[in-house]
Amino acid sequence: MKVTHCRHLLIGLLVTVALWPAAVMAQSGSTSADRRAEFKNEIDFTHLGRIAVHSDGRVKSYGSFARGMMQFVSGPHAARSFSPPFMYMDLMLRPRAYEDEPIIFVKNVQVRDQIIRALERSFESHVGGPSGIMGGGNNGGSHAMNSLTAERYSEVREQLERRLDRFLDEGLIAPAMLRDPFVDRTVDAMRQDLLRTARFVNELESALAVSDPGVLRSNLRLIPPPGGGFEDPWLTFEQLRASMDRDDHVLSGVEVELKNQLLDAWDGLQRAWQSMNAEGVNAHSKTLATLLPQVNPELYPGEGSRAGWPWSVKPVDAYADGVGAWAADDGWKWISSIGTTLFCGIFILMGISRNWPTMTSIGVALVASGIVFHVVTLALGTTNPLPLESWYFQVHNMTWVWIFYGLSLIPLMLALVFRWSGAQWIGMGMFLLAFGLHTAALFIRWYVSDRWPNSNMFEAVTTAAWFGGCTAILLELCVRRLPLRSVFAICSAAASMVALMCAYYMPIGLDPNIRNMMPVLHDLWLYIHTNVIILSYCLIFMAAVTGTLYLMFRFVRWFTDKPGINEYARMGGAASLIQTGPDGQPIITRAKSSIGQVLDGTTMILVELSFILLWAGTVMGAIWADHSWGRPWGWDPKEVFALNTFIVFVALIHARLKVRDKGLWTAIIALIGAAVMLFNWIAINYVITGLHSYA
Repeated sequence: MKVTHCRHLLIGLLVTVALWPAAVMAQSGSTSADRRAEFKNEIDFTHLGRIAVHSDGRVKSYGSFARGMMQFVSGPHAARSFSPPFMYMDLMLRPRAYEDEPIIFVKNVQVRDQIIRALERSFESHVGGPSGIMGGGNNGGSHAMNSLTAERYSEVREQLERRLDRFLDEGLIAPAMLRDPFVDRTVDAMRQDLLRTARFVNELESALAVSDPGVLRSNLRLIPPPGGGFEDPWLTFEQLRASMDRDDHVLSGVEVELKNQLLDAWDGLQRAWQSMNAEGVNAHSKTLATLLPQVNPELYPGEGSRAGWPWSVKPVDAYADGVGAWAADDGWKWISSIGTTLFCGIFILMGISRNWPTMTSIGVALVASGIVFHVVTLALGTTNPLPLESWYFQVHNMTWVWIFYGLSLIPLMLALVFRWSGAQWIGMGMFLLAFGLHTAALFIRWYVSDRWPNSNMFEAVTTAAWFGGCTAILLELCVRRLPLRSVFAICSAAASMVALMCAYYMPIGLDPNIRNMMPVLHDLWLYIHTNVIILSYCLIFMAAVTGTLYLMFRFVRWFTDKPGINEYARMGGAASLIQTGPDGQPIITRAKSSIGQVLDGTTMILVELSFILLWAGTVMGAIWADHSWGRPWGWDPKEVFALNTFIVFVALIHARLKVRDKGLWTAIIALIGAAVMLFNWIAINYVITGLHSYA
């Protein structure tokens, strides 16, 4: 009996302590997590935000770099559930704290399911069921031990199920679970399935590799090369220490005292972080942020590093030679800023004097964009691109502006349907507020990356939406006195809302990280061909918006026994703006112009513009291809489907001339053209391999 009693006691101890880590971590996890959260809140990340890291061939802020690296580990949750700048350093210096933390992202649901089954088999193999744990025994003491063991089994089982359910929903799993032998065998089996799961297993292994402290250290290149250029590699502190031990000349241009100060500050930062001493971390990170630029002041980003920008104006007291030096250096920048302000003021005054709400709103939007940028830089206390880049990524690239676009649709639709002038003013104001914030986000990214943002999918989508907003504002100016007013703003708001929602909710597919351009993109044609093409794509989507609204209108008419076959703009497109009646006024301005005619006319205007731009962009692409690849046309998938999109709109023009129900077929073919365009932009880029897979 004593042997049986001891056996039960031993099994219960193994269950609660050794055989399943969750049983132990559940007791201490909340305490350590609370202490870690308290430690994180005490750290001043302002100093770390002033530190630059060299990665992927460009200089980034530490915050931007950490987000990019942690995205490899935790997927989209790196920007949602964690603080990447904190997690990167914490994972590098205190890796054991994350052994049982769900930080590794598994993208594929099928892979998650297989891992869950393996963990359940592991649990049953180690622990068994309550009957397996309790065994036999008839005396009272044995029954008490059996009851306690069964209760403990249920508790551990419940904890495991909660963790596995969360893993299935979010895709995050602890590294300790992935090291389970059952999981290891399952992953090996999935690695052999090249068609379904091998790619996701490779991503999982990459996430584990990146989370290794040694890999994190080797990627943290904080020391600029003294006397080097932008293309020269930066050094890690481990390389600096090794070079000093070998007494080589890796940093021969740096004084020994500065090297020792850098190493002392770095060692102090590590010790303070490992002991969770926030005060020490703040002090040493501030020291590093001060010392690192001294290694190569010309190369290190700092105040005035974007000297060509009008708003990179240093305060007067920053100049040792006084106001004269300030005027000679930055006077033209003030002239540029004042000129921009006057230009915006002219828009506002003309709009007020002529009662043009759209022109007034344009001026207000431009002023708002400048104010947003200045407020951000003043709040950060600097125009240094490093803290600005960190802030830009902290606010999710300002992709939350889609909310403002979505809200503007409500009054704009009311203005379209009920012709309420008050709703039009409110809707245009909200739309232009959203456009102003969108403009600020675009220009901040331009400022930080030092190039026009159109070289990857995230930038192409968000910039295309911005181009659509610019076009909508110009068209709203042209039709400010016509029934078409507000419709272009509706189209642009819908397109921008969808684009920014995709950017906000799909950070993996639309990677927001700023990277260097591919070599083939270093060409003037990038800014000509690409901008024309993405503008045409946005106009195609906007035409699909009005086409959808037109089909909804026709459905309502059909439901009320009014077919609406005559609900179309008589001459279609831009011609509907200039066709006049006996009174000399455009036909579309007559009171009898219905919503159907307005929507159809808007669709044709957008289709005509996109048709011309798509043709021009395709021709420009052929010129660029001949310049870069030695042939203007190579039947690349991107080229083929760009041609297919163009052919769809050629068919639309012919259908417009021949069919009887012109409005209906115009809307249907506009939607087909948008579908082909989206296939060309999404499937070709992500699924079908070709020369344009990066575009």
